[in-house]
Formats: sequence, structure tokens, C-alpha cells
Amino acid sequence: MNKPTALSTNLTIAITAAVCDRPAVPGANGTGYTVHDSAGVEIVVNHTPEDLAGQFWTVDPEPEIVLGGDENPGGVANDSAQLIWDVVGIARLTDGRVAVLSGEGRQLLLFEASGKLSRVIGRPGEGPGEFIRPERLQYLPPDTLVVWDYHISSAIHFGTDGSLLRERTIDHVALRERVPGASEFVRMTLPDGSFIVATADREAAREHREPTPGSTYRYMPEEYVRVDHEYGTQSFGTWEGMEMWVPKMDIDPGFAVPFVPTFALDSHIAAGGDPLSIYISEGDRNEILQFSLDGTLVRIIRRTTDPLAVTDRSHGAWMNDMYAFGEMIGEPLPPGVFDGMPRKESYPPVGGLVVDAEGYLWVREWSESETGWPDRWSVFSPWGRWLGVLAVPPEPALSDLFMCYKFFVPCWVDRDMFLTIRRDEYGVERMEGYRIRRAE
Repeated sequence: MNKPTALSTNLTIAITAAVCDRPAVPGANGTGYTVHDSAGVEIVVNHTPEDLAGQFWTVDPEPEIVLGGDENPGGVANDSAQLIWDVVGIARLTDGRVAVLSGEGRQLLLFEASGKLSRVIGRPGEGPGEFIRPERLQYLPPDTLVVWDYHISSAIHFGTDGSLLRERTIDHVALRERVPGASEFVRMTLPDGSFIVATADREAAREHREPTPGSTYRYMPEEYVRVDHEYGTQSFGTWEGMEMWVPKMDIDPGFAVPFVPTFALDSHIAAGGDPLSIYISEGDRNEILQFSLDGTLVRIIRRTTDPLAVTDRSHGAWMNDMYAFGEMIGEPLPPGVFDGMPRKESYPPVGGLVVDAEGYLWVREWSESETGWPDRWSVFSPWGRWLGVLAVPPEPALSDLFMCYKFFVPCWVDRDMFLTIRRDEYGVERMEGYRIRRAE
């Protein structure tokens, strides 16, 4: 595997130094951005959003679609209130129905927008069209749903009418030969049937040092690798892991976690658009790298905005929520686990990446709300222009801590709807769909 050297900081600096500036391009409101070119790599530097607050898209304050929750209005055993649990994938179909994949329930459920259950696809088992424990849902418009089963065992294709189309079994021997140490958790599935896994970079792992108590550090670096149908591989380079705080205290063996994450500083990856692009960010840099499917770096997307300061209030809110979050999921943190942890000066500029059904890049980030958690999104065009900022979903709850990590909460965004999973204080799940209103 050839790792693209464009991922290194040194090369990024070299590209920047070698560019030839174009004039700033005015936006709809007189705002601008600057485009640089170097060796086929386009660098888009955004100074301000295309549309300012109040002139960009809006999201309805109340959900238009609600599935699950602690109420059971239908009073029947197979309504959404009974079936929405351990959701690992959601998608909105072109006909308006919503697909929900339950990991522990081992079923793919199709609901009308009204909440009525219209179809159940699959069941527990190891036969054709059955699931061991599904982990990923992929929608291929207009009429195909793909379920990726436990530990990359298979990719099962269904028609939206419930028919079993085909099933692909993954050869783990071939996968391990091509990607030694590959995680058995699919990081991302791609429309062409290939997928991206993560593996600890061996060279970086040798340089990794055990953290010392009372310090923060970036967890083991990961290499993102695309695997195609013939088990050919394409590396997208090695990226830093999540930033962790190592408590000064001795941890009781009864507690499973010897260190805890800081403000969701991590590397992030997303894919989408036409042609398909792979987006990756380290999180701590106000830039996102955009790759083509073959691993070529085609664009660097940057902003010149100042970092948002972390206040004492937001720092305290984050620590309190972390304690409450541990209680909610049944893994309480030991008292005093944050004693001595310094307050960060500023939030990471990137807290998550999502590409919507139309190819727009959504960047999860922090606002001035002092909640301590990412509570808004910046939206970028497929060519890297910063379009605007919006809050989705409104009034983030404790349950939305899940959204700060890579694997926990799926969401879906298309032209008209933002779908996400919410959890109440008891951990009860519901899927909510918020209407997106786009400025004409």
C-alpha cells in the first residue's frame, strides 16, 4: 500500500508555499474566498460563509417525523415504539419511507413518514437474508438497501420491496493478507461495493508511547484503507486517534476505562457526492482534505476563522455531562476522574463529518452556547465553498453525546430532511426527522 504523502503536515505547508493565488471570489452577500492551485491540488480558503446568519437554510424547530420513544400511541406490539432500539443505520428513501436498521433486533424496518410500519426485512440467523448482528446500512437509490453484517462477514442486498437480491461474503483471509491488523468494524461503505477499514499503522505504533497519568495524548494513529471487490487496497494515509485524558488517580479495577476522551478531538472521515469523494480531517486543524476514490488528493478546504474559546462554564458543563453520560449508559466514571485536567484554550474546529445525499459536506462544530458539545453544522458545497451555518437538531440533549464519536449515532441528510437518533435520560431511543428549508 502506498500512503499518500499529501497527508503530512510538511507537504501541506509546501503546497501552500508553492501556490499561485487567484483573486478572492465574491459570494452572494459580498463575502469571499480564495482559491490556490498547486500540482493539480486546489486549495479553497474560506474567509466567511456564502450566506450569513438568517439568510442561509433553516431547520424546523420541531421534528416532522418521530419513530419510537417511550410512548406507544398505536398500542400494538410491532409499532415504532417497540422496534426502535440499538439503531445502527437510517436512511430516507426516495418515496418518503424511512429505513431503520436495528443491530440487536437484527431486522431492517421500513416505516411510512406517518410512523406506520410498512415492511420488515431480514431476521436473526445465518441463512440467506438473515443477520448475525448487522452493523451498517447503505442506501443505493432508488430501490436497493445494503446491510453489512457482523465483523464484515457479508454485504446483503435487498430491494426496497423486501426481496433478497444478492449476498456477498467477505473473504477475511484475503482481507487480512492485504490489510494486516484491519479492524473487523467497517468504518465506511461505498456505493461501488468497496469499503474502508481502519488499521493501526505499524510504523506509527512503534513510535507510540504509553501515556503518563495527568496528561493528554492522541490515541493510537489509524490508517484508513479502501478495499475493493478483488481485495485490492488504496491507503488514504495515517491519521491521529482521539485525544484522551489520563487521570492522575489510581483507577479501581472495577472501572473499565482508565482514560476518557477530551472535547471529541479526533480524526474524522466521510464519503459521498458525484463523483465520489472521500473527506478526512484531523479535527484540530481548520482544514479538510478531499480525495478521489483512487486516493488522489484533489482539494484542501480551509477556513480562516478564529478558534472558539473554551470557557470555564463550558468546560464544567462538559465534565458534568460526561459523568451523567456514563451513568446513562451504565458505565459510570469514577469520582474525581477529571481532577487536574487543564481547560483547553479552544474547541477543535471539526467535530464530525457527514456528506448528504446531494454531495454537500456537513461539518459538525461548536457554537458559543457553552454546552461543551458540538451543537451546529457548517455546510460546504462539493467544490469546497463554505455556504452557511445551522443548528441541527435544535436544543441538543445529553443523549447527543453519542454524536460526538464516530460509531454511535447514525444520521441521514438529504435535500429536505435531517434524520437523527435521540435518546432520553433513560436511554430510550427515537428517530427524529427535521424538515430542512432551503433559501431560494
